[in-house]
Amino acid sequence: MNDQRLKIFECERRHLLCVAFRILGTQADAEDVVQETWIKFDRTDTSNVQNLPAWLTTVASRLCVDVLRRRRNVPQEAPELDEIVDESTYDPQATALLAGELTAAFTVVLEELTPPQRVALVLHDAFGVPFEEIAHILGTTLGSAKKLASRARQRVRRRAEPLSKGDPNAQEVVEAFLRAVQEGNTKQLVAVLDPSVTRIADPQVLAPGAAQRIQGAHAVIEETVQFRTIASRARVAQIDEQPGIVILSGGNPQLAIVVNILDKRIAHFDVIADPARLELLTITAVDRSS
Repeated sequence: MNDQRLKIFECERRHLLCVAFRILGTQADAEDVVQETWIKFDRTDTSNVQNLPAWLTTVASRLCVDVLRRRRNVPQEAPELDEIVDESTYDPQATALLAGELTAAFTVVLEELTPPQRVALVLHDAFGVPFEEIAHILGTTLGSAKKLASRARQRVRRRAEPLSKGDPNAQEVVEAFLRAVQEGNTKQLVAVLDPSVTRIADPQVLAPGAAQRIQGAHAVIEETVQFRTIASRARVAQIDEQPGIVILSGGNPQLAIVVNILDKRIAHFDVIADPARLELLTITAVDRSS
């Protein structure tokens, strides 16, 4: 039975690590949460659980809330779950938060959100988790879950707007970056990358133990040149109306890179490989020959 549980858990490990990292922002905390999730799974009778992946995501998300509250010394019964928010701030017909907006503000804005806001925003806007499930995870009502995400979304968009506007020559910068990767041209990579560039990546595309976040042009270049072979299949694309790169498999996105550009250099890029995140993206390949 334990072998079967372990097999189920290993199938979900990278997704859980992706969720935990996006919520917490640090690899060490994300790995601790995933390990705690396994321990709870191994010790719990789940014979009546119909959807084990969803159950595992719930456990991991609640553990993330605990970590965030310990960081901020927030009591377990946080009052913001039921605070009154103007219903007009939530538009049920609105599209999900653009992946690029969350990417641009990831390391800054999420720290400003309350733990429930942070969990609601990441689970819904980055992974497409229904609000009904988010309400269950946070122990609140459906309406409160929507309000938490709405308030967080507004704050992220206000902070991310200057970054998401990017550079008018963004496509040319992305094309130069992709061409440099495909050719293994480190000199050109130095020219196109900001010295303090950051890279965040889903664990599905990383080697076991590789960091989900790295910073600095040297570290990014050292990693990037290793992907020269796979880069040969990449194409420049518009991803949720932002410049980026996509690798397709059978007509479906296998990997997407959302790029943020400042002063004609790449300041940040997010490598998206988690299937739940890829499904939320609107990707339009760009004809580089035009």
